[in-house]
Amino acid sequence: MFNRHPSHSSRQRHRHGDRGMAERVFLARDWIHSHDDDAPSIPLGPIARGALPWQRDEQVARCPIAPLPTGVRRPGYAVMLPTYEPDVRLKRALLSVLAQAPGPDAMQIAVIDDASSQVDVEAIVRACDPTGRVEFHRHDQRVGLAGNWNRCLGLARGRLVHLLHQDDAVMPGFYSRMEHGFLAAPDAGMAFCRTRIVDGDDRLIKTSSRQQWIPGILSAWLPRIAERQRIQTPAAVVARSVYERLGGFRSDLCHALDWEMWVRIAAAYPVWYEPRVLALYRRHRGNESSRLLTSGAVWPDLHKAIELNTRWLAGTDQERVRQRSARWYAGSALRTVEKQLRRGELEAAGRTLSHLPDLLRFLPDGGDRSPPLRRTGRLQDRLRTARRRAAA
Repeated sequence: MFNRHPSHSSRQRHRHGDRGMAERVFLARDWIHSHDDDAPSIPLGPIARGALPWQRDEQVARCPIAPLPTGVRRPGYAVMLPTYEPDVRLKRALLSVLAQAPGPDAMQIAVIDDASSQVDVEAIVRACDPTGRVEFHRHDQRVGLAGNWNRCLGLARGRLVHLLHQDDAVMPGFYSRMEHGFLAAPDAGMAFCRTRIVDGDDRLIKTSSRQQWIPGILSAWLPRIAERQRIQTPAAVVARSVYERLGGFRSDLCHALDWEMWVRIAAAYPVWYEPRVLALYRRHRGNESSRLLTSGAVWPDLHKAIELNTRWLAGTDQERVRQRSARWYAGSALRTVEKQLRRGELEAAGRTLSHLPDLLRFLPDGGDRSPPLRRTGRLQDRLRTARRRAAA
């Protein structure tokens, strides 16, 4: 039987951590409370004080999320769907929410469109919701990925906020299980579950890795999430108060902005995990991630995110996690090049290879760098050969 309520000792382990982890990890919560006159006083350790300058310098990249005015009626949930030129998958996403949605007093549902010009997004919304249950908002001009996500946060009235992308979906029981996590751990800032990852034809690619076997607060989560992205956005629910305190998604990231947010939250709050597979994430050639892969924009974005994310760690943890992260994403870039070469996408493969040196600079000279460098050299040879054949 699952332990539905974490024990006092497990909660204490997160608050105080393993003794070494408590000394190494700077909690953003300490910084927030130290600048909040109404918040209870929390002592700042020497690591926290040493981490303040970069924290202050980067506030400009984060969109502030204003608290709602006093007196606004607050449902438990706000399910916000950011869209741009969506297709029929938006209807599937909406129907997956409506199938398990309580009334409007308990759940706000809204579609926020980023000035689509090729698709009548409101018509798609009304086709599956003729009653007007789903709110529809549209920008007059494009604001981009981070801008639209942050607009979703600003319009959200629920105490818990779920961002659901236009081509993803949730499975039955998602909202009740996420709510259970926040009820069981009221100090949690975020909850997430495992995800079924499918292609554009709904064929299973894989299921996201299990982080632990039973529902509950994740132990030592910050270094694990700082190492690499382990959460698909449709699987995550965040308390609106967390966004109000930490700010919205960074406008200077185009791909890793969700990963950076999950790390920021993990540095400030306990994170609840549900091991059941309750969310669906689609990978297909038409989505934004695929476009960014083709353009090569993913890799400098990840390079920047690695720098940002590992700053939440201190001492040897920071360098260790930075190297592990770089090794993981360098391997991902090399696998991407191989796929691009097999598909004959020579220009895309060349762009991906051009960004590998920046990732490899995170690794120490010598043994750790040698295998990916040799593999990079072999792929460069393959690319040159493929270009000669294409030109012949």
